[in-house]
Amino acid sequence: MISSFSSSGSSDATTLVKQGLSFISRGRYDEAIDTFDQAIAQNSKSVAAWFYRAQASIQTRNYEAALKDFRTVLQLNPSYAEAWHGQGVAKAELKLYPSAVDSFDRAIACDPHNDKIWYNRGQALLKLDQPEAALESFDKSIAIAANSHHTWYSRALALVALEQIPAAIGSLDRVVEIKEDCHYAWNYRGTLLNRLFKHQAALDSFQQSLKHLRLNPNALYGLASTYALKGDVETTALYLRQAIQINPHIYSLMARRDANFASIRQHPEISSILWD
Repeated sequence: MISSFSSSGSSDATTLVKQGLSFISRGRYDEAIDTFDQAIAQNSKSVAAWFYRAQASIQTRNYEAALKDFRTVLQLNPSYAEAWHGQGVAKAELKLYPSAVDSFDRAIACDPHNDKIWYNRGQALLKLDQPEAALESFDKSIAIAANSHHTWYSRALALVALEQIPAAIGSLDRVVEIKEDCHYAWNYRGTLLNRLFKHQAALDSFQQSLKHLRLNPNALYGLASTYALKGDVETTALYLRQAIQINPHIYSLMARRDANFASIRQHPEISSILWD
């Protein structure tokens, strides 16, 4: 009788896990969690039920609950790479970055060929202001999955932190090769090109960003700042006014402090936009 009851409970739990996964696929995370609760009640050693409940908790931003479930999963299966990975993600969301890196390291020990683990490890290392180690992680991720535009973009962030601006632009070039409509990469590329005094190339980059996202105050502001560096008051005013119309507080404040506007900030046409 005991054996029969155990088998039935395990079968019921498996069915409930499948139902929970169906809820997750439809974005119904609270219902998924309720279903996994039932699965765990049927079989408290169901690794899948604990794991997917943790994943659903991450989607509802209940990271503490997710961590508890991942700990249970890892007690049941210490070599479950995705559980170590999920634990690291939850810790990173709670800003527990050193501990997150430890979890990612454990995940990599179990599954060294998972590009997403290397990527998330790099992100945590960036938060810890360890750009060189982050860059190594992003390179590992790219070696596994060469066409992840997110990883190439994060790689650019690490390179900028290391003051390797031309290399960072090269990474952003790769981003827009992979995903041409990545407007924020075009914007960041333009900003970095201005740091190298390549103003025409920067203008082209900001225009590409606008091409892919029309309501794009960052690109408009980038154009304004580039024309300011070129000393073109009239065109600076044109784009600055458009950016400020979209978000008056942020972009007027930025332009008041941005060194790119220093040479023309007191010009009547510019000062009237910033202070009137």
